[in-house]
This record gives sequence, structure tokens and C-alpha cells, in this order.
Amino acid sequence: MGRCNTFKIAIYLLLFFSHKPCYASDPIAVSDGRYFHHIIPLADQTQKKEQFYTGDLASKQASESEIWSAVKSSFALPFDQWLKKEHSSEWRNLISGFSGGLSVGFPLTKSTTAVGEGREGDLSTNNISYSASLKYKPLGNWFISAALIEYETKELQKPWNPDFVYTFGYSDWRPYTISLVYANYGGNRLNPSRKNNEEATVFKQGAWLLGWKFPVPAKYSKYITFTEAGRLGCNIGLSIVPEYFDAKESEYKKWKKTLSFGCKYTISGPWYVNFTAFHYVKNSQQQPWNPDYTYGFGYFDWRPGTITVQYNNYSGNRWLGRDAANGTGVFKSGGLSISWSWAF
Repeated sequence: MGRCNTFKIAIYLLLFFSHKPCYASDPIAVSDGRYFHHIIPLADQTQKKEQFYTGDLASKQASESEIWSAVKSSFALPFDQWLKKEHSSEWRNLISGFSGGLSVGFPLTKSTTAVGEGREGDLSTNNISYSASLKYKPLGNWFISAALIEYETKELQKPWNPDFVYTFGYSDWRPYTISLVYANYGGNRLNPSRKNNEEATVFKQGAWLLGWKFPVPAKYSKYITFTEAGRLGCNIGLSIVPEYFDAKESEYKKWKKTLSFGCKYTISGPWYVNFTAFHYVKNSQQQPWNPDYTYGFGYFDWRPGTITVQYNNYSGNRWLGRDAANGTGVFKSGGLSISWSWAF
């Protein structure tokens, strides 16, 4: 039995037999191979361990002191956590902080044509993919994570479609906090080919992501939401890539900078829609595969042991009046994913 078939069977079995253990203290993010996934809007579910309710916060406007207090608490290093033993079992204490997920991605279309060059290309995928991710939080909201990815049709895997991805940094689910994350989703290879001049990874081609998240008070969001239980959380972000490929001049250049503004509208419970717009500080730095905006919708449950179903479109979407690269920027350029998460 080949590696791909074994990988698929393992994921399908775990998805089928998934159970629902106790609630986790923070959202479990299943890696989806996209740079801006980590600048996420405010979590929209109750954080039971912290006794925090995003719905209560969204119903009133926070004071300036509350906002500033949250900002100052970002990047906290609670070393006292290492002295606390949350469980009676030493083994349980040892593995506490680990979480992960399994995911199957289904593109809405398959095509042998794609827009890209080298380790960079169209963020949509034209290939069924299977991924397994692992995340570890050694202290507070500091984390490191990685995911392995297998593709259904190897012939459709492009040089920029990675065998693995990895991220690390600080990401706090609380509102008004700042996040700083490094993410590398380039054409990382488990077995790089010397013949094709491949490398396992190129660290300087990853993105550094700085973000700030905030809820929109109900007295403002009520004008654009259409459900009584609806909540709106937004974020602003800055992405910096030390080295990127310029398709027009066919050479690598330095310091690509992108601003983003995104919002997630929780319709009711886990049902949501989201939208993120991007501004490239230098117009010349935007490549044909870099989108003007991305969007998605679906059923997202942050609790471990649950199933999440999502549609996401990270293709080279363009505003009206701007031409998209061939084969990008339409609804069928996106894809569906089914994910299952776990946590110790």
C-alpha cells in the first residue's frame, strides 16, 4: 500500500470515528496552508476556562482603559505556569499543551494549468489534499505548529504546493490583543530534488504577520448583521516577507509589505462568513497570484473532537475593473475542506 493511500485511510478513519471530549481553553486552528489564516478575527465561542464571553463584549463598547490593558497584556510570559501541575498524572502534564488536526481539502475544479513561479503561486489548490497538523503551546499563548500535506494526484502538485508547512509565534484569542506570527507555506519539500534545485525550506521567504483584533459593538454591527445572535469581529494586519519572487522581472526581491483588513461575521453558533481585503504597500510587489481579497464561509467549531466544514477562496481575486490572471479569481477557484481537531 502506497504512502498516499495509507495517509488517506488514516485520516478518513479518524474523521469517521471522531468523538467529542471536554472543551479546550482556546480555538484549535487547523492549518490550511494560507499566510493570512493566522490573523484571525475574534473567537466567537465561549472560552469556559477563562470565563470569557465574546457575546457580552460585543454587546457593549470597551473603555479606553480596557483596550489598553489588553494591548499591554500581549506577549505575556507567564513562567509561573511551569510550576503548576494541572493534572494528577505526570504523563498528562507532560503532553498538556499539544493539539492538532486532520483535514481533507476538495477543490471545486481540477486543472493542469496554474499561475505561479518557483516556490510561489496561486493560493488556490487544484488537487485533493490530506493534511495532519500538530501544535504545541509551551507557555501562555506562545506556540509552534507544523503540518504534513499529501496530494491525491502527484502530477498536479506544483512547485509552490508544499509537502509541509510550519508556523510559530504569539497568538492570543482575547480581543484587543496583538499577535505576531511567522508562517512559511512556500514550496517546502520533505525530499528536495537537487535536479530541480529544490530546498527543504527557505526561511527568509516566509511571512512575518503582525495583527490586532477587536469586536464590533452591537450598536454598530446591527446595521450590517441580519441575525439577532450575529456577532462581528475584525482585525487589521501587516505582513512582511523578507524575500519574494517578482514574476514580471523573473528575479527575487526584498521586503514585500502587505496591509490587511478582515472581518468575520458569526451568523449563529458556529456558522459564519468572513472577508479580508489587502493593500500592497508598493503596487509592483503584488504578483498575479496575490489576491485583492479573500473570502470564506462554513461551520467552524473550535472545540477539539468536532468536525468543521469550510469553503475558502484564496485565489487571485480582483476588484471590479481589474483583470485576474487566467484561471483565478472566480468562485470555482476556491475549495471545500473537512477538518477534525483534537487536544490534550
